[in-house]
Amino acid sequence: MKQEKTRRFGLLMSIAMIVGIVIGSGIFFKADDILIQTNGNVMMGCLVLLFGAIGIIFGGITISEWAKLTDDAGGLIVYAEKAFGRVFAFLLGWFQSTVYFPALVAIVAFVASNYTVALFPQLNFSGSGVWLVSLIYLLLIYVMNIMSSKLSEFFQTSSMFIKLIPLFLIAIFGLIFGDPSGLSSHAITLPVMMSSTGAIVAVAFSYDGWAIAPAIGHEIKNSKRNLPIALIISPLIILIVYVSYFVGISLLIGPKEIMQMGDLAFSAAAEKLFGPVGQKLMLITVIISVLGTLNGLVVANIRAPYFLALRKELPYSKKISHLHPRFNISLLSVMLSFAMVLVWLGIHFMSISFPSVRRFGIDISSIPIVIMYLFYGFLYIGIMIRAAKGLIKNKLVGFVCPLLALAGALLILYGGLTGSNGIIYLIVSMLILVSGLVLYYSMRVKRN
Repeated sequence: MKQEKTRRFGLLMSIAMIVGIVIGSGIFFKADDILIQTNGNVMMGCLVLLFGAIGIIFGGITISEWAKLTDDAGGLIVYAEKAFGRVFAFLLGWFQSTVYFPALVAIVAFVASNYTVALFPQLNFSGSGVWLVSLIYLLLIYVMNIMSSKLSEFFQTSSMFIKLIPLFLIAIFGLIFGDPSGLSSHAITLPVMMSSTGAIVAVAFSYDGWAIAPAIGHEIKNSKRNLPIALIISPLIILIVYVSYFVGISLLIGPKEIMQMGDLAFSAAAEKLFGPVGQKLMLITVIISVLGTLNGLVVANIRAPYFLALRKELPYSKKISHLHPRFNISLLSVMLSFAMVLVWLGIHFMSISFPSVRRFGIDISSIPIVIMYLFYGFLYIGIMIRAAKGLIKNKLVGFVCPLLALAGALLILYGGLTGSNGIIYLIVSMLILVSGLVLYYSMRVKRN
């Protein structure tokens, strides 16, 4: 397998990429969704967050077993091939390239733009400014990743620390000055749990991104040691931050108010604590936070077509896999990934702007998540198969952790497929996977 020329990223970048991608946009604009799905029950919301964390904590431990085996370019695609062969690996890479990465990049750019327009309302001229700002952010992040990997790494690492500031401030001041009396009636019962399954998808989006770091595994120094460490440490940090923030803002603003305010709840909490000036400063940290998530996703997204081209599984693979001598990156892969982002941003635009499309309730932040957990589940099963063959001696990492990770994945799959638009998302995802199969076998025929 063809490798990148240099190993550029260290352990801190690996942790920063996982924490920086996961803690970015989701927790800021999904807290209200979690409360809506749990009918305002904060304790149930905490339990759902814990369930989500179990999935990524044990998922990280399990995926780290694959990371110990190989650091070839391709990340999860390479793991998938070792688990179940080239067709399964291609389908995972195809879904990442066409849906998972570009859809998430599009929605996170849009979220960053929304917060920017909230801070500077004059930018939203004629109601279209939010889309223009989204494109500007995309172009800036893409250009930065082409021109300088060191600048991208610095931004990713620094944004990770910056984004923790508002979350911890809300958590601490919420616990100190918030009103806990309203939570006394928030019991966790079986009917409450059964009615709250829709919150699992919102939580899955908030936690998503933890498995993206393997996409740069071949560029991480001492990858077989540092990547597994990052995959284990990062989820624990994320769980602590999420639960603290969720409880803090619920105590400070109140569940009912958060559900009414939606994505603006954080802004209201910041203004309540720090006044108008403090609110603007906090919004700036949120924008940096979301842009950090966007950068991490772009780091992975621009490499996705390249990984498939390395395996000669795309048309014009030789050209797509060619690395630019100066930038040490495939410019064709970058352009293809950017084009797919524009497609998904266009879909998001139509789902918001056109009533005939809006009535379908398409949420491009949810479409990629559910099916990716299906792929994760197979990778967990692959580790158990290796353990059953005696290739992994430690029973804890060979059986217990994969089983717990699989349980978390199945929970997210259940929550996604039983949601209001679950069938639509499943149909769309299956059509994309079928198109991938057609491409894969047509490429095989040409090679033969």
